[in-house]
Parts: sequence; structure tokens; C-alpha cells
Amino acid sequence: MPIVSVSMDDSILRSLDDVAQRRRYRSRSEAVREALREFIDVTEWGREGGEASVILAVIYGRGNPRADLAMLQHRFDEIRTMLHTHVDEADCLQIFVAEGSTARLKELIAQLRRIKGVKVIKFIQTAARR
Repeated sequence: MPIVSVSMDDSILRSLDDVAQRRRYRSRSEAVREALREFIDVTEWGREGGEASVILAVIYGRGNPRADLAMLQHRFDEIRTMLHTHVDEADCLQIFVAEGSTARLKELIAQLRRIKGVKVIKFIQTAARR
């Protein structure tokens, strides 16, 4: 593996060491590699024309948009699977796993944001592949 030298100020280095210790990385390099992978995934997600995978977590008010969420599975072939569970008496959690063009996945996320009753959407994406 090539060695890369990076300059950073003391406060960032202390923060890196703290995070690396809390997460039990074997070295600073391991922590930096993970951070760079995340940076690349986030940056490449914005690139058009690629393919990607995404995991979506959607929290919504119980009983509100469940039919709308189910209809998305029929409109978006990119959705590979869905999982439903109850968070508490008021809210539900729907997990989506999808893969396809980044443009189409962004369209799926936009559709989810428009559904009445959706409270929170969080997602993890992979870097776009060409």
C-alpha cells in the first residue's frame, strides 16, 4: 500500500486520535482510510450517469403513508427489498434497499420526501459506479 503524507493542525490531529481510540482503530491510517471512503462515497453520489446502491430509513406517523410507501415499490423497480417495523406507539420505520442509476435513486428519495406523514429520511449510499 502506498504511503501518503498529510499535514494537519494539532486540533484536528487530536480529534482524529480521539475518534480512532474510541472506535478502536488499530492506527490513524485505518481511521483516515475510512473517512476518505466516506468522503468519496458522498462526493461521487453527486455525479450523474452512474449506478449506486442505497439504504433508506424512513420514519413516519403510524397509519399515515403506508399505502403510498408500498406503491413506490411498484413504481421503482430499483427497490430490491423493504422492511417494516414499529418504532413506538406513534411512529413506524420503513427500510428500503435499492440499486440503480443515481438519477433514479435521487428521484425515489424526492418522492419519499413528498409523502405526507413522513417525518425523517436518512440514507446511506455507495459511490456511483459507471
